[in-house]
Amino acid sequence: MKPSKKKPAKRAVKTGSIEHKVMNLLKRITDCYATPAPDGRVNSKLTSTSDSDLGWVSQLLSDIRDNNWNVISKEDMLKCNGLWRTYA
Repeated sequence: MKPSKKKPAKRAVKTGSIEHKVMNLLKRITDCYATPAPDGRVNSKLTSTSDSDLGWVSQLLSDIRDNNWNVISKEDMLKCNGLWRTYA
């Protein structure tokens, strides 16, 4: 008797969705906090605005999850793109 075919597990967040992209941006910012610079000093990419950037992205992610948004506004997308380049 052959075993029955199992369905693949569902992903928590669909790859390529807005939520997934914002989660990756949040991870990138938090990695900058955790990773020291090569010379052992505090990472030079972090500025006084890094904390507010982290809060803004966290708030955007919670809004996307709470409201089931599939698209975000142009201003939010432009800011996300700028943050992506800043924390690259």
